[in-house]
Amino acid sequence: MIVQLIQAVSAVSVPIAVAVIGYTLNKRLKDYDASQWRNQELIKARLQYFGQIAPMLNDLLCYLTFKGRWKELTPPEVIALKRNLDRLFYPVAPLFSTDTATAYDEFMQLCFATHGGWGRDARIQTAYVRRRQAAGEAWRSEWESMFTYPEDQQVEDDNMLAVHDGHDALVAKFVEDVKLLEPRQRYASREIVTNAK
Repeated sequence: MIVQLIQAVSAVSVPIAVAVIGYTLNKRLKDYDASQWRNQELIKARLQYFGQIAPMLNDLLCYLTFKGRWKELTPPEVIALKRNLDRLFYPVAPLFSTDTATAYDEFMQLCFATHGGWGRDARIQTAYVRRRQAAGEAWRSEWESMFTYPEDQQVEDDNMLAVHDGHDALVAKFVEDVKLLEPRQRYASREIVTNAK
């Protein structure tokens, strides 16, 4: 009788155990799939915003370091770049790491002096003399108040290097968040990855 009872309990418990294990595994697979989908969507969103922000960051870098198309930009356009960047980045900052948000703030502090008084626009952290010379007759004297440097102060190489380094640090943080380097690191040897940097 005890043997029959043990056989009956085991006959019932095996399917129950299999069902519980199957349910648990199925739930974990669904959770994993949902997590993978969320991660992919987050990376897509980050990549989309990075695609919008990166060219504007590059314009700031060019203007402040006298590279590329810096002569094509006017001081009001550079101030507008800051506004547009802030408008794009700050609402979506929670999608990015805190390191990226910190690097963004640090880069903006290198480029602009903010909080200069009620109703005052941010001012560009550089000199205007060479820009005035390059602009010629297109230059407007009211633009001079948009800069932090007085007329007799030139831009030092160290300042331009700091802006360049700040830009590179910010872009590196965006790249980390978007996981652009992950496939290269996953499929390439450590030596190749090191040499490619």
